[in-house]
Amino acid sequence: MYVGIDIGGTKIAGALVSASGQVQHRQEVATPVKKGGPAILQSAVDLARLLKDKCGEPLEGIGIGSGGQIDALHGYVYSATDVLPGYKGLQIKRTFESALGVRTAVDNDVNVLALGELRFGAARRYLHGCVVFLALGTGVGGALLIGGKLHHGAHWSGGEFGHILLSLDPHARKDLGGARGTLEAYCSGSGLVDTYMELTGDTGNGINGAEVARRAAHGKDKAAVKAIRKTGEYLGYGLVTLANALDPHLIVVGGGLSEMKEQLLEPARKILQKSALPGPSQCLVVPAELGSEAAIIGAAALVMP
Repeated sequence: MYVGIDIGGTKIAGALVSASGQVQHRQEVATPVKKGGPAILQSAVDLARLLKDKCGEPLEGIGIGSGGQIDALHGYVYSATDVLPGYKGLQIKRTFESALGVRTAVDNDVNVLALGELRFGAARRYLHGCVVFLALGTGVGGALLIGGKLHHGAHWSGGEFGHILLSLDPHARKDLGGARGTLEAYCSGSGLVDTYMELTGDTGNGINGAEVARRAAHGKDKAAVKAIRKTGEYLGYGLVTLANALDPHLIVVGGGLSEMKEQLLEPARKILQKSALPGPSQCLVVPAELGSEAAIIGAAALVMP
């Protein structure tokens, strides 16, 4: 048995995970953001200790997926945004191993999502191939797996595909970090809402990506249907860049927007097939499979043989 821990900006979730990816004794607590980084880390340790006590056998390891850029080699937070204040520099691996006496590994939260899909989900047939993973949600995250290994890059930013550029227009949309013209600016939840508002002239009124998807699912809001299709096309142009640069065997799309499945992915595939180089244009593009427990399963996979 293994423990998987997912440290996010609103909650810390964890569970016991078997070697076959089955989740048991899932628990979660609110992330004590206002108390700062050390308190967040301590809450995660306390949750792991609770799960360790529930395990009827010795734990093989603890895997942790966390927000921020993570130095996975040394197990600490290389950098982090204000979503997790006071988090930069925290020694996650060392703290867990000292407190619990169990082998521990830690990586970026999107990296562990990708690892879970490779081990137990949509990419499991491509263990020795090249796999691109995209997480389309509040922002756009990404990961790159080559030969079953995560590519971290020189500064632990490997796979940050949300920052590739779709537009050089100085008036292009801004993403969450303020950069213009990025994949995140067009293919995140807020990007979907922006596209919907451009089509309708609506000023928003609190609408979010989930509401646009709901309106599209009912089929009566033609602007919502078109907004999803256009978002899929934007995604397709991002896939062209990724496919031409990396020539992957598979692209897996996860995150909240992936729940729109073919409404989103079919337009993306058409752009990819039309605009990429002949070989990369044939790359398979599929939705993620693991669902709501993906982060916990992927975190546990960090310490699986």
